[in-house]
Amino acid sequence: MQIPSEQQLFEAVDASWPAHKTRKLDGWILREGRGGGQRVSAASGEGDIAQAEAAMEAMGQDKLFMIRGDQSALDQELAARGYIIKDPVDLLVGDAREIARGYDPKKQAIFTGLPLAILAEIWAAGGIGAERINVMKRATCPKSYVLGRLNARAAAAAFVGCHNGVAMAHAVEVLAPVRRNGMAESMMRAAAGWGAENGATVFAVLATQANTGAQSLYRKMGMETATQYHYRIKTP
Repeated sequence: MQIPSEQQLFEAVDASWPAHKTRKLDGWILREGRGGGQRVSAASGEGDIAQAEAAMEAMGQDKLFMIRGDQSALDQELAARGYIIKDPVDLLVGDAREIARGYDPKKQAIFTGLPLAILAEIWAAGGIGAERINVMKRATCPKSYVLGRLNARAAAAAFVGCHNGVAMAHAVEVLAPVRRNGMAESMMRAAAGWGAENGATVFAVLATQANTGAQSLYRKMGMETATQYHYRIKTP
Protein backbone atom coordinates (compact mmCIF):
# COMPACT_ATOMS: atom_id res chain seq x y z
CA MET A 1 0.00 0.00 0.00
CA GLN A 2 1.29 3.42 -0.96
CA ILE A 3 0.35 6.04 1.62
CA PRO A 4 -1.22 9.11 -0.03
CA SER A 5 0.30 12.52 0.45
CA GLU A 6 -0.84 14.71 3.32
CA GLN A 7 -2.74 16.89 0.86
CA GLN A 8 -4.56 13.89 -0.62
CA LEU A 9 -5.56 12.68 2.83
CA PHE A 10 -6.97 16.03 3.87
CA GLU A 11 -8.82 16.24 0.55
CA ALA A 12 -10.44 12.92 1.48
CA VAL A 13 -11.36 14.32 4.90
CA ASP A 14 -13.03 17.35 3.32
CA ALA A 15 -14.80 15.30 0.64
CA SER A 16 -16.19 12.68 3.01
CA TRP A 17 -17.09 15.11 5.82
CA PRO A 18 -17.90 18.41 4.11
CA ALA A 19 -18.77 21.81 5.52
CA HIS A 20 -22.07 23.42 4.64
CA LYS A 21 -20.15 26.00 2.66
CA THR A 22 -16.50 26.87 2.05
CA ARG A 23 -14.85 29.93 0.61
CA LYS A 24 -11.30 31.02 -0.01
CA LEU A 25 -9.96 34.20 1.52
CA ASP A 26 -6.40 34.90 0.44
CA GLY A 27 -4.52 31.89 1.86
CA TRP A 28 -7.38 30.63 4.04
CA ILE A 29 -10.17 28.16 3.51
CA LEU A 30 -13.12 29.26 5.63
CA ARG A 31 -15.82 26.77 6.57
CA GLU A 32 -19.41 27.32 7.59
CA GLY A 33 -20.32 24.36 9.78
CA ARG A 34 -24.00 24.88 10.62
CA GLY A 35 -23.53 22.99 13.92
CA GLY A 36 -21.69 20.06 12.33
CA GLY A 37 -18.67 20.29 14.66
CA GLN A 38 -15.14 21.62 14.68
CA ARG A 39 -13.91 19.84 11.56
CA VAL A 40 -16.46 21.58 9.34
CA SER A 41 -16.19 24.96 11.09
CA ALA A 42 -12.45 25.57 11.41
CA ALA A 43 -10.35 27.75 9.13
CA SER A 44 -7.32 26.10 7.56
CA GLY A 45 -4.45 27.35 5.45
CA GLU A 46 -2.34 30.39 6.23
CA GLY A 47 -2.60 34.15 5.83
CA ASP A 48 -3.74 37.27 7.66
CA ILE A 49 -5.08 35.96 10.98
CA ALA A 50 -7.12 39.07 11.74
CA GLN A 51 -8.86 38.75 8.37
CA ALA A 52 -9.80 35.14 9.08
CA GLU A 53 -10.99 36.06 12.57
CA ALA A 54 -13.28 38.75 11.22
CA ALA A 55 -14.74 36.36 8.64
CA MET A 56 -15.48 33.69 11.25
CA GLU A 57 -17.04 36.28 13.54
CA ALA A 58 -19.24 37.46 10.65
CA MET A 59 -20.45 33.86 10.22
CA GLY A 60 -21.36 33.72 13.90
CA GLN A 61 -18.78 31.02 14.58
CA ASP A 62 -16.02 30.58 17.13
CA LYS A 63 -12.57 31.78 16.14
CA LEU A 64 -11.20 28.34 15.40
CA PHE A 65 -8.17 27.31 13.36
CA MET A 66 -7.10 23.86 12.24
CA ILE A 67 -3.33 23.39 12.28
CA ARG A 68 -2.49 20.66 9.77
CA GLY A 69 0.81 18.82 9.54
CA ASP A 70 3.82 21.07 10.09
CA GLN A 71 2.50 24.61 10.44
CA SER A 72 4.70 25.52 13.37
CA ALA A 73 4.95 29.24 12.51
CA LEU A 74 1.16 29.62 12.40
CA ASP A 75 0.83 27.53 15.55
CA GLN A 76 3.24 29.76 17.44
CA GLU A 77 1.59 32.95 16.19
CA LEU A 78 -1.84 31.77 17.31
CA ALA A 79 -0.43 30.77 20.70
CA ALA A 80 1.03 34.25 21.08
CA ARG A 81 -2.41 35.68 20.35
CA GLY A 82 -3.96 33.68 23.19
CA TYR A 83 -5.27 30.68 21.26
CA ILE A 84 -5.14 27.38 23.14
CA ILE A 85 -4.66 23.88 21.72
CA LYS A 86 -7.77 21.76 21.45
CA ASP A 87 -8.17 18.10 20.47
CA PRO A 88 -4.94 16.88 18.86
CA VAL A 89 -5.98 14.29 16.24
CA ASP A 90 -4.21 11.46 14.43
CA LEU A 91 -5.19 10.57 10.88
CA LEU A 92 -4.52 6.84 10.68
CA VAL A 93 -4.35 4.74 7.52
CA GLY A 94 -4.16 1.09 6.58
CA ASP A 95 -4.56 -1.23 3.62
CA ALA A 96 -8.29 -1.40 2.88
CA ARG A 97 -8.30 -5.03 1.72
CA GLU A 98 -6.14 -6.23 4.60
CA ILE A 99 -8.36 -4.53 7.17
CA ALA A 100 -11.49 -5.98 5.55
CA ARG A 101 -10.08 -9.51 5.53
CA GLY A 102 -12.35 -12.03 7.28
CA TYR A 103 -15.34 -9.71 7.40
CA ASP A 104 -18.70 -11.22 6.40
CA PRO A 105 -21.04 -8.46 5.17
CA LYS A 106 -24.00 -10.83 4.86
CA LYS A 107 -24.02 -11.45 8.59
CA GLN A 108 -22.62 -8.35 10.21
CA ALA A 109 -23.78 -5.19 8.43
CA ILE A 110 -26.28 -3.52 6.18
CA PHE A 111 -25.07 -0.84 3.75
CA THR A 112 -27.58 1.81 2.73
CA GLY A 113 -27.66 5.06 0.82
CA LEU A 114 -30.11 6.57 3.31
CA PRO A 115 -29.67 7.56 6.99
CA LEU A 116 -32.29 5.14 8.32
CA ALA A 117 -34.22 6.01 11.49
CA ILE A 118 -32.47 3.23 13.42
CA LEU A 119 -29.08 4.70 12.47
CA ALA A 120 -30.20 8.11 13.73
CA GLU A 121 -31.31 6.52 17.01
CA ILE A 122 -27.94 4.83 17.51
CA TRP A 123 -26.06 8.03 16.71
CA ALA A 124 -28.31 10.06 19.01
CA ALA A 125 -27.47 7.70 21.88
CA GLY A 126 -23.81 8.66 21.36
CA GLY A 127 -24.44 12.38 21.03
CA ILE A 128 -24.35 12.53 17.24
CA GLY A 129 -27.35 14.62 16.27
CA ALA A 130 -29.11 15.92 13.19
CA GLU A 131 -26.42 18.53 12.42
CA ARG A 132 -23.78 15.85 11.93
CA ILE A 133 -26.16 13.65 9.96
CA ASN A 134 -26.60 16.69 7.70
CA VAL A 135 -22.83 16.65 7.16
CA MET A 136 -23.13 13.05 5.93
CA LYS A 137 -26.02 13.98 3.65
CA ARG A 138 -23.94 16.78 2.10
CA ALA A 139 -21.14 14.49 1.00
CA THR A 140 -21.19 14.08 -2.79
CA CYS A 141 -18.42 11.47 -3.00
CA PRO A 142 -19.33 7.75 -3.14
CA LYS A 143 -20.64 7.01 0.36
CA SER A 144 -22.62 4.62 2.50
CA TYR A 145 -24.32 4.51 5.86
CA VAL A 146 -23.48 1.32 7.74
CA LEU A 147 -25.77 -0.48 10.19
CA GLY A 148 -23.88 -3.00 12.29
CA ARG A 149 -25.63 -6.10 13.59
CA LEU A 150 -24.95 -8.42 16.50
CA ASN A 151 -27.03 -11.59 16.73
CA ALA A 152 -29.22 -10.21 13.93
CA ARG A 153 -30.06 -7.08 15.92
CA ALA A 154 -29.07 -3.45 15.26
CA ALA A 155 -26.04 -2.66 17.37
CA ALA A 156 -23.87 0.01 15.74
CA ALA A 157 -23.76 2.79 13.16
CA ALA A 158 -21.08 4.31 10.96
CA PHE A 159 -20.60 6.42 7.85
CA VAL A 160 -17.97 5.93 5.14
CA GLY A 161 -17.02 8.00 2.11
CA CYS A 162 -14.51 7.36 -0.67
CA HIS A 163 -12.39 9.96 -2.47
CA ASN A 164 -9.52 9.31 -4.88
CA GLY A 165 -8.76 5.84 -3.58
CA VAL A 166 -9.11 6.71 0.11
CA ALA A 167 -12.09 5.38 2.08
CA MET A 168 -12.64 7.24 5.34
CA ALA A 169 -14.88 6.15 8.20
CA HIS A 170 -16.69 8.64 10.41
CA ALA A 171 -19.23 8.63 13.25
CA VAL A 172 -18.61 5.07 14.41
CA GLU A 173 -20.99 4.49 17.31
CA VAL A 174 -21.73 1.25 19.18
CA LEU A 175 -24.71 0.92 21.52
CA ALA A 176 -23.58 0.78 25.14
CA PRO A 177 -25.13 -2.63 26.02
CA VAL A 178 -23.17 -4.41 23.26
CA ARG A 179 -19.79 -2.77 23.68
CA ARG A 180 -16.74 -4.96 24.29
CA ASN A 181 -18.12 -7.52 21.86
CA GLY A 182 -15.84 -6.58 18.98
CA MET A 183 -18.48 -4.38 17.33
CA ALA A 184 -16.19 -1.38 16.81
CA GLU A 185 -13.65 -3.58 15.04
CA SER A 186 -16.41 -5.19 13.00
CA MET A 187 -17.67 -1.78 11.89
CA MET A 188 -14.19 -0.70 10.86
CA ARG A 189 -13.71 -3.86 8.82
CA ALA A 190 -17.15 -3.36 7.25
CA ALA A 191 -16.30 0.20 6.22
CA ALA A 192 -12.93 -0.93 4.84
CA GLY A 193 -14.62 -3.69 2.87
CA TRP A 194 -17.10 -1.25 1.38
CA GLY A 195 -14.19 1.02 0.50
CA ALA A 196 -12.27 -1.77 -1.23
CA GLU A 197 -15.36 -2.66 -3.24
CA ASN A 198 -15.63 0.97 -4.31
CA GLY A 199 -12.07 1.41 -5.54
CA ALA A 200 -10.23 2.35 -2.37
CA THR A 201 -6.79 0.93 -1.66
CA VAL A 202 -6.37 2.97 1.55
CA PHE A 203 -8.66 2.98 4.56
CA ALA A 204 -8.45 5.97 6.91
CA VAL A 205 -9.95 7.16 10.16
CA LEU A 206 -9.55 10.11 12.51
CA ALA A 207 -8.99 9.64 16.24
CA THR A 208 -8.20 12.14 18.94
CA GLN A 209 -4.98 11.34 20.73
CA ALA A 210 -6.93 11.32 24.00
CA ASN A 211 -9.13 8.45 22.75
CA THR A 212 -6.74 5.71 23.79
CA GLY A 213 -9.30 2.95 23.26
CA ALA A 214 -9.82 3.83 19.61
CA GLN A 215 -6.11 4.41 19.07
CA SER A 216 -5.31 0.98 20.47
CA LEU A 217 -7.94 -0.72 18.31
CA TYR A 218 -6.84 0.93 15.08
CA ARG A 219 -3.18 0.12 15.66
CA LYS A 220 -4.08 -3.46 16.52
CA MET A 221 -5.78 -3.60 13.10
CA GLY A 222 -2.54 -2.56 11.40
CA MET A 223 -3.23 1.13 10.95
CA GLU A 224 -0.58 3.78 11.47
CA THR A 225 -0.49 7.56 11.83
CA ALA A 226 0.03 9.25 8.46
CA THR A 227 -0.40 12.84 9.64
CA GLN A 228 -1.84 14.86 12.49
CA TYR A 229 -3.72 18.05 13.17
CA HIS A 230 -5.03 20.02 16.09
CA TYR A 231 -7.21 23.04 16.68
CA ARG A 232 -6.41 26.42 18.16
CA ILE A 233 -9.38 28.22 19.68
CA LYS A 234 -9.68 31.72 21.11
CA THR A 235 -11.20 31.70 24.56
CA PRO A 236 -12.91 34.76 26.07
